[in-house]
Amino acid sequence: MVVLRCCWGPTDFQLMLDQQNDDTILKELNGTYQINTLGYDDVSSYNLNITFDDNTKKVSGFSGCNQFFGSYSIKENALTFGALGSTKMMCQDEKDEIETKLLKAFKKANLILFSEGGFSLYNKKKLLLSSIKENTNQSVSFEYTAQSRGPYKCIIINKKTISIVSKREGKPNTKTCSEADWNNLMKVLKTIDVENIPSLKAPSEDRFFDGAAIGNLKITYNGTVYESQSFDHGNPPKEIATLVKEILSISENIE
Repeated sequence: MVVLRCCWGPTDFQLMLDQQNDDTILKELNGTYQINTLGYDDVSSYNLNITFDDNTKKVSGFSGCNQFFGSYSIKENALTFGALGSTKMMCQDEKDEIETKLLKAFKKANLILFSEGGFSLYNKKKLLLSSIKENTNQSVSFEYTAQSRGPYKCIIINKKTISIVSKREGKPNTKTCSEADWNNLMKVLKTIDVENIPSLKAPSEDRFFDGAAIGNLKITYNGTVYESQSFDHGNPPKEIATLVKEILSISENIE
């Protein structure tokens, strides 16, 4: 005797569809979301993200290699993206492949289903990507120092203040950190693997011969400190060069 048994259950798509009737789930797009999967592949290590501005219907984010930007429209669960532009940085093949896959997902997307803390994009019933909203209560601060036998500078920036000490044991010059400056720093931070900062190698060694001040970057992220090795001020490792440039640019406005 042969017994046939059916074990069909609801698909992931059906489960997500059912959640749309849950009034406790927020069904709106605004703020920054971390993209965790492309299809069912985990891509959380690539720090992909997307930011929606509900007021302007503008969208931007990091696609694995470059920053992208454009527009979107949404009506109930129908979502479409306008033509997306991007920066033109060259990256490793693996990151290029992830970026191409992500941008294709945006182009194919025609349905958004919301979940607790995030959303998923579909083409009809096919999952394109899933995401979760970024924690806006993250505790982050930046500290950059540049010092030699004589000159000295220490810049400390958090969400509330920018503080600069221009000589050893000197008093800090402090002002309020603007929302625009902070958002720029956080946007750059999203492109960096903070856990990798301590292992970054300096591209030059002029500091060992008094040819450059000694630079150092320290990021405190949710209570954990990630500190770089020393490098030549003015020539940091390429992975953190944009962040260091942004920190120095912000500090110039209060000196």
